[in-house]
Amino acid sequence: MLGWLAGGVVIVGLGAVQFNQMQQFRAELASLRAELRGTQEIASTSTAEQTRPASGDRTVGLQARLANVERVLADLSKATESLMDRGMVPPNEERLAQLQQRFFDPSAPDAERLRSLRMLKRRQPQLSDELVTQALTMLQSSTNGNTRRQLLQQLDGVTNAAMKGPLIAMLDSETTGNVREELVDVLSDFARDPAVETKLWQLAMNDPDGEVREQAEEALTEGPATPERLQSLREKAANPNASLDERLLSLRALREANAQAPEVISDMANLAQTSTDPVTRAKLFRAFDGINDPNLMSPLVHGLQDPNPVVRESAADALSSFASDPRIQEWLNHVIANDADPRVKREAYAALEQSQQRRGRRGR
Repeated sequence: MLGWLAGGVVIVGLGAVQFNQMQQFRAELASLRAELRGTQEIASTSTAEQTRPASGDRTVGLQARLANVERVLADLSKATESLMDRGMVPPNEERLAQLQQRFFDPSAPDAERLRSLRMLKRRQPQLSDELVTQALTMLQSSTNGNTRRQLLQQLDGVTNAAMKGPLIAMLDSETTGNVREELVDVLSDFARDPAVETKLWQLAMNDPDGEVREQAEEALTEGPATPERLQSLREKAANPNASLDERLLSLRALREANAQAPEVISDMANLAQTSTDPVTRAKLFRAFDGINDPNLMSPLVHGLQDPNPVVRESAADALSSFASDPRIQEWLNHVIANDADPRVKREAYAALEQSQQRRGRRGR
């Protein structure tokens, strides 16, 4: 880490040295040009024959020095531009103006425009409204999925209000999967907005693309933990008329926010105990994994005796949170010795092993 920081300091230092050198050479260049103009004017107006050879020699010398300074300055400019392009040196004002002009030029190749936007964002992570508007225009007009995806990657973390409406609308028309994923990722920064959260819930519950659903779920579970939102999540999780997936995602979001929801967990424990649907029971047991609530012990032990091996496997996995209890250890050992499914045995063994590791860490 220190080496990386030292390297960064060295690079920035080199950039500063180059900048100072360029300033010095530019000043020398201006001085030489002024001196050369003065010498040429004297030579052109002089009528004395004896002064011409001296003036001519001086002009040739100045021109040679001028050419040498111009060459050195060009090399320095190229090297500095290379460092700026690679993000090692921040672009100066002149370079920023060039980058913005290139990004705004619709006739420039997409690759150059994207590169310009990347460099502009390095200098200004929260892009100006003008740049965001231009990026949205390019995004909506581009027919290349990779270009759209890269544009969205540059808009990630940008929170200009003007972005929300166009990005939500794009989700309804965009057909390329990885572009839709990026759209959801960018919109996740606006999760405080009710319209955005509503859209994320629609995607998480109904989108045909599994990866888009997963991205929307992640955005919802990592959303802002405001009191109002936490209350809304509790209501969703406790709503018996909501789908099980919606209730479980709400529970997951509450857990991510470290929000207490004992009533919700108690309701779901009762559902796991009474449901006869193996899919429902398996989903509930997977959601219980990592929750250390005594209300869950009874349905999970009952789950170890389920006819469906997927349910038993999920129950064994979730019981790792209670494996320090001798009664649970006895049940897990019974599963290891007697269950017919090797996957269930493996999960029971893993649950016991995790408990032993936790005890070992506490004993140190």
